[in-house]
Amino acid sequence: MAQARRRTRRSQFLPATAAGILLAGCTPIGVTDVSSSHYRLPAGTTVVVRQSITIPPGTAHVTLQDGQVVAIDRLRRYEPFCELEVNDVLDSEQQVRPGRFAATQIIRQQELGAKHPPALLAASTVTASESDTANATWTLASWDNPLRLNQVHFQLQSGAQPNVRELRCAGGWAFTSNIAYPTLAEMNRALGALVSIEIN
Repeated sequence: MAQARRRTRRSQFLPATAAGILLAGCTPIGVTDVSSSHYRLPAGTTVVVRQSITIPPGTAHVTLQDGQVVAIDRLRRYEPFCELEVNDVLDSEQQVRPGRFAATQIIRQQELGAKHPPALLAASTVTASESDTANATWTLASWDNPLRLNQVHFQLQSGAQPNVRELRCAGGWAFTSNIAYPTLAEMNRALGALVSIEIN
């Protein structure tokens, strides 16, 4: 009887220990080196649009790489790039004017490749009112494709331009063993003179 009780306790302990290890693996590391891909941009980060950017008709975003707007068929997908998005898809072109945008949330996400829509793997968020990072993990839709895309999403807010929704910057598609989030320098290099990300 005592042996059966010990076995029951052990069978309850092992899953709990495994769950604790998994959760610990999701805990953010306190990286202070801004040049690291593990560095998490703090609440209060600002996105500054420095030149007018045209959103073409029939879409709500543009893709930026090497400091210029690039067409999807010209995008180097395995290198860092960013996307600037507005709320509405219009029949006419839209302008994102120069201005400062508060990043009200900064979300790090990983996506699977070659799926439409891509399957979300995991996300962690920093909000303007939080100093700690909350983590959430979703069940994978598929393990078939080894390519991943790590992205940093900046949810934007500006009273002057409320239609500007989000800036997304990606480290480029890569195999699981090489995947990394873009560094601040890589994101600013992709944005060039058009946009900058500033830590306040």
